[in-house]
Amino acid sequence: MRKSGFTPLQILKDSDRLIGRHRKFVTGFTFIELIVSISILAIIAASIYSAFNIGLQAYKRSSADEGTQKIRTKLAKIDKELKNSFFFSEIPFSGTSSEIVFPSVVFKEDVEKIYIVTYYIEKDKNKDFFRLIRKAKIYTDNPQDEKEEITDVFSAISIKFKYAYKSSGPSKGYEWQEAWGEDQKTLPSGVRIFFQIDDGGEIYNKTIFLMQGALGAK
Repeated sequence: MRKSGFTPLQILKDSDRLIGRHRKFVTGFTFIELIVSISILAIIAASIYSAFNIGLQAYKRSSADEGTQKIRTKLAKIDKELKNSFFFSEIPFSGTSSEIVFPSVVFKEDVEKIYIVTYYIEKDKNKDFFRLIRKAKIYTDNPQDEKEEITDVFSAISIKFKYAYKSSGPSKGYEWQEAWGEDQKTLPSGVRIFFQIDDGGEIYNKTIFLMQGALGAK
C-alpha cells in the first residue's frame, strides 16, 4: 500500500512548475512597465517640444514686430527728408530700384541748409541681408570740400525703391516705375520703399507722396 504525501520527485516537479509560472509573471509585468514608461516619456517629450515650439514662434513674432517698428522709425526720417525735397537743377532728382539721390532742406542747430542726400542699397558681405545706407553732404559751391556723413539705416532680406507719376488720363491714378531719370527735370509724385524682414515673410512698403511731384508725365 502507497503512503500518502509527496515523493521527492513530485516535490521537485511542482517546484519547477511554480518557478516557471513566477518567471512568466515577472517577465510579463516588466514588459508592461516598459511600455507604460515609454508612453509616459513620449508624452513628456511631446509636451516639452510643443511648449518650446510655441515659445519659439512667439519669440520670432516678437522679434519681427520689434524689427518692423525700428524700421518704421527710420522710414519716418526718410519721409521727412523726401517731403523737404524740391526741384533744383544743380542736384537733379534721380532714382533706381537700388538708389535715390535728391536735394533736401535739413535743419541742424536751428540752421536751414541744403543737403545732397543719397540712399543706396548694398549687399551685406557676411549675411544674407541688404543694408540701406544714407549719405548726406552739405551743398556748397565747392561740395568736394564738405565732409560726407555715412550712416546705416536698416537691414532686411530685400529692399527696393519705386517711383510714381500721377496720370493725366481718365483714371487720374498713380503709375509706378522702377527708375526716375535726371532728364525728367522734375520730382516724381511719390516714392515707395519695399522691404522684407525675414525670408518668406510679409513684404512691407512705405509710400511717400511729394507735394512738388510730377503730374501726367514720365
